Amino acid sequence: MNLKSLFNKKQEEKPTRDLVDFLNDSNYLTSELRFQHQPSNIQMRANKNEKVTLGMLLNRTFDVRKEEVSDMGIISNYFDKQLEIIHDSEEIWNYDLCKSILRINEQGEISYKFGENVILAISCRKGGSIETDIDKSLSRNDESIIVHLRGTGAGHGSWFICATILIPSPAYEKEKTYARDQNKPKVLSVLFAYDETDPKDRIAQYNYLKEDAFEKIRQKKYNEITEEQTWLLDQLHVNISKDYWWGNKVQKENRFWDAIIYFENVYNALQDQWREGTITDEGKDCFFKTCFRLGYCYNELQLYEKALFYLDIVYGFVGNIHCKMEYINCLVNSKDFRAIYIINKEIQEDLTRAMQLKKEEITKDMVTFHHFLRRRKAYTLVNMGRLDEAE
Repeated sequence: MNLKSLFNKKQEEKPTRDLVDFLNDSNYLTSELRFQHQPSNIQMRANKNEKVTLGMLLNRTFDVRKEEVSDMGIISNYFDKQLEIIHDSEEIWNYDLCKSILRINEQGEISYKFGENVILAISCRKGGSIETDIDKSLSRNDESIIVHLRGTGAGHGSWFICATILIPSPAYEKEKTYARDQNKPKVLSVLFAYDETDPKDRIAQYNYLKEDAFEKIRQKKYNEITEEQTWLLDQLHVNISKDYWWGNKVQKENRFWDAIIYFENVYNALQDQWREGTITDEGKDCFFKTCFRLGYCYNELQLYEKALFYLDIVYGFVGNIHCKMEYINCLVNSKDFRAIYIINKEIQEDLTRAMQLKKEEITKDMVTFHHFLRRRKAYTLVNMGRLDEAE
């Protein structure tokens, strides 16, 4: 059995597989993997006869009961951007989550509502509801529950939706709950699915493909791993070279937050290798380059504390001119008190190094770095109010 028979039954008639088929397979496989990796009690699937309701979601995640909910606001950013209010507890509890995100036309065709993000704001144990509830606890009174819904991808007749549930820290009895969890808000994301057709065969096929990929790895048959299996494996293990390449690409497009996601994957994976003693010289080089790029991205976003964490690593371990310049830029931009001391140290070392070289041995980069240090020192002195020295 192979992927052609699993996910592309028309393959025999079509020798060249197109991009749409590949994306359809990949979207389904990666979404199904995330779905299956959840605890079984929160694996919820809907179809034309069965719903995934708000009540199911709240009860299975945070043990919320129907008697506790009252009043719900539905905030949508889809076209009309209207706010809808529901007061009936029964209607709130049975609210169909899939209908918020999916559009089903008269022919039964399904699609995501374009650009749809839905926020549900639910009152929990509001006002005097405690008087009629069997539970008289005070710690969950006058609470709010926020649920954010968004479509995450579809393939082979399964439409996946992510629900993120937030319950803020308690309004009452905080002194009793602080020691347990510092009254942190409760947050959880859940992936559920709407199945256009029976998913039984698809899930069996997914399980076969996943186990087959693991078996190929165990037997070191890496050249037999298919494209789709690579997609699956990349969800479970960081592909360092791929994530570094993509991080570098999107950074050049000034997509700094996107780049940070890729580079942090690489950083964490290589840090684990370093800790375990398995990192190679090539891996160390990639690690320092990743630290530099993370520092650069955070510096561009003016998140200087985070930038300095990464740039301090490359300044201490690598110390080439470009690393030093980015580190000093970040110190100066953040008005860090260390800036003037680091700059003076670098100027002194630069002059000492230049005195030991012949004129023809002084490179263009060395001259550029020297002028950079003088400019940064002047700027730092201005920030410190020492205008005469800066001049």
